Amino acid sequence: MLLEKSQELIELSQKKQALRKNLDNLQIIKTRQKQITEAIATIQPLVEALKAFRQRGINNVDLVQKAEPILNFILNAEDNLQKNSEWILDNKNFKGNILKSQVENLKTTLEQQLSEAWKSYRDQQMPSTNNEILNLLAKVEAFKQTVRQIQIIDGEIKNVIYPKNNAEFAVWERKIEQLKYYWNSLSSDEVPEAVLHFLRAAANQGAPLNLLTPEVQDWINQHGISDSLKIRLI
Repeated sequence: MLLEKSQELIELSQKKQALRKNLDNLQIIKTRQKQITEAIATIQPLVEALKAFRQRGINNVDLVQKAEPILNFILNAEDNLQKNSEWILDNKNFKGNILKSQVENLKTTLEQQLSEAWKSYRDQQMPSTNNEILNLLAKVEAFKQTVRQIQIIDGEIKNVIYPKNNAEFAVWERKIEQLKYYWNSLSSDEVPEAVLHFLRAAANQGAPLNLLTPEVQDWINQHGISDSLKIRLI
């Protein structure tokens, strides 16, 4: 009788140990599956942003070379998990801390590249406005409202780190077109055409000397903005 009871206790103890091991393994599997899910969630938005850039022929952001090893690991992990859930328990097969570190490094690198690519693209599309000159133009009543619109839209566009997807890209491209519209509409019947031409050049890259005609010089002197204008010799 005592021997039978002892055997039952041994079996119960073994079952308890096996159950505890299974529970521990299940927790490890859940934790590592969560790490894979988080890695995908981190990378996916970058993929969406990259697609939007490439649709516009902006190809100076290299996702494939940097992301391919991580993406391959994730795909292989999912495949192996479907075949054998215990695959992920082996520390040789899955190193969660390394995966997290690689994903974070990839995210940092690509966000920097996407930001630089966006700024380059943005600056090519936008008129090169000079805020100092715009502030001067705003002193002219005929320009005040238009200059205000230019400054608002210009600030909104330049606050964007980079568009996160195709829809966001489209929004900011429309904003750039609005900016161009307002910039090109900087005109007034009160201002001679030669003056408009000079002021636009001055607010952009600087006006060449040949645009500073007597008519233009008289006008800017009358409006008290001559001290802040820049002239290019060539």
